[in-house]
Amino acid sequence: MKQRPDLPREEWRQFFDAMTRDYEGVDVTVEVVSGELGDLVEAERSPLAYLEYDPKDDQFAVGLEDREGDPVTRHAIDHPQQIMADTVQHGTVRAFDVIDAEGGQTIVTLYLSRLAEGASA
Repeated sequence: MKQRPDLPREEWRQFFDAMTRDYEGVDVTVEVVSGELGDLVEAERSPLAYLEYDPKDDQFAVGLEDREGDPVTRHAIDHPQQIMADTVQHGTVRAFDVIDAEGGQTIVTLYLSRLAEGASA
């Protein structure tokens, strides 16, 4: 698998603010890869509520909506060390990896096919 380019830390907040504006509502999968637990899918094709990086708390978070209208679920990563992000959209998928302080990896995949269908309608 090709590694994604590093996103400079000083760009994290603006990058995820723009991602939220551009992709709110698209389906997202959140997968956690750790040496202790292996691969865990925490959310599969749930609507995106937001992506954010809070420099004050040094925390990255993904907010996911529930299709039944339940409150937003939040997946947070404290003290991310590295974020690797596709800088361009690859077809109908866009993804990025977040490496935490213990070396664990969270892969966030956005499925843009619904967005593309809406643009062509």
